[in-house]
Amino acid sequence: MAHPKLPLELAVFSPADALAAQTLGASRIELNAPGSYPSGGLTPPLAVLAALSPQLRIPMRVMVRPRGPPAAPHPDFIYTSVELDAMRASVTEIKASGAMDVARGDGFVFGILRSDGDGALEIDEEKCAELVELARPVPCVFHRAFDPLPDCEAGVDVLVRCGFAGLLTAGGVKGGGCVGNLTRLERIYERAGGRIEVVAGGGVRHRNVNALTASALGGAERRGTWVHSAALKSDGSGMDEEEVQRLLTELAK
Repeated sequence: MAHPKLPLELAVFSPADALAAQTLGASRIELNAPGSYPSGGLTPPLAVLAALSPQLRIPMRVMVRPRGPPAAPHPDFIYTSVELDAMRASVTEIKASGAMDVARGDGFVFGILRSDGDGALEIDEEKCAELVELARPVPCVFHRAFDPLPDCEAGVDVLVRCGFAGLLTAGGVKGGGCVGNLTRLERIYERAGGRIEVVAGGGVRHRNVNALTASALGGAERRGTWVHSAALKSDGSGMDEEEVQRLLTELAK
């Protein structure tokens, strides 16, 4: 088993893949509802969480997302009051279940945006701060809803004010995921300055992870740096265990 210089977080969409990720050597999982990858990952059922949690030794980050993206041209991650209530209910229910282990490093993952009135997107600071507070003492991570923000440095500052413990981002919305947004990703790391954990995720595979670690991530010296991948099979049917092994091997170099 490879031991990466930079830890690998795997997005998983089934309990079986979560346990396989642990066995293969992932440092953390992001748990999504089974079959929800085409929707970008949704809140997993409580029954799945409750059954999986006792079997995990590695931290589990749980997605809180009530629906997938709306039809074009409507932007994603702008939620109705009903959807926000569903997110609050999910956090409350999952916390009360005892399935989350703060000592293990478990946490919630979500993102809420709003329009700034001029057609641009910005973090909904009020709603995010409310959900972060509701989740305490379980830490929260802001997901790739961050990517389309026009001002990434200001966005990092907002997340810190909200109390987020981490940020999952590809850096931006240019094609190619992280590798296509290296300059902006570098700016995000510089602005974070160790105040918030930054997780680089978006199109990360074993073929391109070296380009990411050699540039924006700056090797293993970055504080609070993680690499994130879904490592799915080409048909999207589940985790590609060979790809995970290759990713871990590259990260260990």
